Amino acid sequence: MRLFWKLFLVLAITLLITASLSTWIARQWMQGDQAIENRLNSLASHADTAISLLDQNGLRAYRRWLMHTMRAQHFRGMLVDRAGRNILGRKVPARMRPLVDQVLRRQSRITTVRPPNLAVALPAGAGNDQLYWIATSVIPPHLMRQTGRQLMMVRITFALLVILLISWLITRMLTRPVASLQAAAERLGQGKMDTRTAKKLSTRKDELGDLARSFDAMAAQIDSLVGSHKQLLRDVSHELRSPLARLQVALELARNEAGDSAQEELARIGKEAEQLNHLIGEVLTLASFEQGDMQPRQARLQLDQILEAIIHDAIFEAQAADKQISVDAMQACSVHGDPIWLHRAFDNIIRNAIRHTDVGTAVSASLTVSGGVAHIAIRDRGAGVAPEALPRLFEPFYRASEARERESGGYGLGLTIARRVIRSHGGTIDAANHPHGGLMITVSLPLIQERKPETDIDKF
Repeated sequence: MRLFWKLFLVLAITLLITASLSTWIARQWMQGDQAIENRLNSLASHADTAISLLDQNGLRAYRRWLMHTMRAQHFRGMLVDRAGRNILGRKVPARMRPLVDQVLRRQSRITTVRPPNLAVALPAGAGNDQLYWIATSVIPPHLMRQTGRQLMMVRITFALLVILLISWLITRMLTRPVASLQAAAERLGQGKMDTRTAKKLSTRKDELGDLARSFDAMAAQIDSLVGSHKQLLRDVSHELRSPLARLQVALELARNEAGDSAQEELARIGKEAEQLNHLIGEVLTLASFEQGDMQPRQARLQLDQILEAIIHDAIFEAQAADKQISVDAMQACSVHGDPIWLHRAFDNIIRNAIRHTDVGTAVSASLTVSGGVAHIAIRDRGAGVAPEALPRLFEPFYRASEARERESGGYGLGLTIARRVIRSHGGTIDAANHPHGGLMITVSLPLIQERKPETDIDKF
């Protein structure tokens, strides 16, 4: 059923329910009013009985009837004369005095409805025998009458409650599928290419179901394209290895044949071939991570020792370029991880910092521990990166500055591989411009939680 007809039916049912129940409430209200009116008329009709008994049987019969009727019908009544005095000589109750004064003044029937009390006063008899009948009663709880304004407020309140309930149902009917689609879109945007919408949503027969099926088709197409792209990249990289190996063999033969006349040119060719071989290796590594082939083996590692070894090896590369590496802090700590891949990740980060730091400056490295997490910070003292480029530094083949990358080397894969490795070890990696210049890469890795030695007290 399409959304139009669903909304139409829901609104039509809402109107029918509201109108029906509102009519029922009004009918019940009117029945209550009719019952109260009947009771007031019953109180007023006792006036004729009281006058008749008084005229025909005297005051004593009137008194006996009054007492018997009050007990049976739960009301209080009396006849008063023109001066407002009870003809039985009893005192008029204070709460009935205003009613007596009104009927004496108006000389007509007076009706008072003040829940839970009913009261009626009217002239009885005629001529010199003019008397006034005063009667009061208490309304039973099930006949309590409210005012017309209160009835309107009840009907409006009830209608608003029904509309509120239906609005909540309509909102739930529309927003839950939209929220599900939004969550699926966010997962797809995070790179989870196998994301699909819930079956309950994709099987709907309305516009939201059409949208869910279109989303699934789009996600499947993107997944196929990305998978094809990754596979193509991997296949091409594999295919390049063979001609590259033959090129290096031919290069060695050419060096032997050329002698000293072309050694400089051949050395340049060899360097470019070596860089190409390194690039192919990086591409294959990234493809393996993307396809889930690289699963780090878990071993207990001394993270500080790994960093010290990397820094020790990188110092020679830095000194050759008139640069330095300084260690600000190096706390001993242990992590679970793959020594080869962690070594490669931090080696990529440190060598990237060496390439980009200015000549004559030093790359700063630190390892600190807090809250069960190891925090590694690597900072260069170069030109930094434009703020809008920071989120893309870890994307494959992205270069913040094409000219700078060509001069310093690098293919835009080192930080990408580092992020894959760090994430596969349950850590995080971020990049930010340092306040005093340069780019700073921060890495966080969970530490091994050391168990405290069990004491004799812990055994109990």
